[in-house]
Amino acid sequence: MKGTLYGVGVGPGDKKLLTLLAVETLHKADIIAVPDTGGEKTALNIVGEYISGKKIMYCSMPMTRDTAILRESHKACVELICAELEKGLNLAFITLGDPTIYSTYMYVHRLVVEKGYSAEIVNGISSFCAAAAKLGISLCNGKEALHIVPASYEGADELLRLNGSKVLMKSGKGILNIKQKLEKHNLLDNSKMVECCFMENEKIYNSLRDLNEDSSYFSIIIVKGE
Repeated sequence: MKGTLYGVGVGPGDKKLLTLLAVETLHKADIIAVPDTGGEKTALNIVGEYISGKKIMYCSMPMTRDTAILRESHKACVELICAELEKGLNLAFITLGDPTIYSTYMYVHRLVVEKGYSAEIVNGISSFCAAAAKLGISLCNGKEALHIVPASYEGADELLRLNGSKVLMKSGKGILNIKQKLEKHNLLDNSKMVECCFMENEKIYNSLRDLNEDSSYFSIIIVKGE
């Protein structure tokens, strides 16, 4: 019997936001696969108390937009994972938020499935749902549309023109440029932000006019529709 790969969403930052299914999956996994970007292992810190004594597999996932480098890192990670699946071992690949939303895990998932192995997704609480809860607002009401916008990527301006509410993710270090874009589109006064939601260094901005410096990669902007 070959093993199964589980893509486990661990939520936005607080271990109390792990789902019961996520905890159950971590307990039954033989190996915990951890994406390694070279920085702090936030996802690993969240699940620490549930994986005591388990083997940790670090998967190099460089923070770059170079598709060739990313492709090679995904392939290398899949080779490591499939070697363990072939032994009949189960792996839990942990990822912040939900695996289906801008997650490196999905690239790994598709390649593993293409190789004929079993892979399942365990959903987690997404960062923008957690941010909306922190701000005490809804993401969308009635017939209002909700758009998920990769804020620092080409085409963001066009997406900001769409009717409805917007969630701006992947802002990186260009948050002040994004603030300028929102002002250009007359959206600044409709915008709020949570930086490092449910983490120790969490900051809440009920008005983006209060934002005057670069913020963390873990920053979620919510722009309410008219």
